[in-house]
Amino acid sequence: MKRRRAFTLIELLVVIAVIAILMAILTPALGKARDQAKKVVCSGHMKGLGVAIRMYVDDSDGRTHNSPNQGLWDNTFEGGSVVIKYKPNDGNAYWGIAYHPYAPNKKVFRCPSTRRVDDWPENGWGLKYQEYFRYCSYGINSYVASRDTNGDGQVEWTRVDREFKKHDEVIVFQDHIEQKLDSADSDMFCVGSGGINLSQWRPGSSLVNTYWQGYDTVGECFRHKGTSMTCWLDGHVSGIKQSTGEDVPRRWYTGKGTL
Repeated sequence: MKRRRAFTLIELLVVIAVIAILMAILTPALGKARDQAKKVVCSGHMKGLGVAIRMYVDDSDGRTHNSPNQGLWDNTFEGGSVVIKYKPNDGNAYWGIAYHPYAPNKKVFRCPSTRRVDDWPENGWGLKYQEYFRYCSYGINSYVASRDTNGDGQVEWTRVDREFKKHDEVIVFQDHIEQKLDSADSDMFCVGSGGINLSQWRPGSSLVNTYWQGYDTVGECFRHKGTSMTCWLDGHVSGIKQSTGEDVPRRWYTGKGTL
């Protein structure tokens, strides 16, 4: 009877070494493929939301909705026995609620690369409440939501077709840590009053120093390997690379001026 020859220790070590080499080669490629897949899903979500917003505008006399600057969909965080869904104008409502009838799957309001969005720790919430902010990955441009059209201090819901002429150069919403981008000086990607963008979310700001130490708050805005996926008013989606703002014109948000 023939005896089967066993592997020698050297042969086993060679096999293990080959497997280790293959893993070292394949793991980065698999990681890149996974990141790319998340980016594609995010882009698909944005395109669908862009259509939903356009449908809302067409049904609302050309106006968008001026939502509160919050990120909640209901009062589940209160722990009560009755869950009450928020309406678009409720104080804690996320802007997506207004457009939800046109995009009924709430999952499209979450980017798969999201790590932590603004859970408003300064309001007494914070990281332990993050699960309630699950579907609010995108920050809407406040200039698209509302504006003082007559210069009289009266804010109106924006008539986008009247206020913005170049729809392919106006940001509607984008990957962001914050739910509503309400200041070009502090939370938009253009250069702000301090000579840099996103000053509110950078290390050294009172907000980050007090509540967000240890978190890459700026990185959350550019969550796709240094890119923020962005939906424009004409419906197309593209990426904006992470920078300090010199390459992002303010008019992409305001629709005004040349810079």
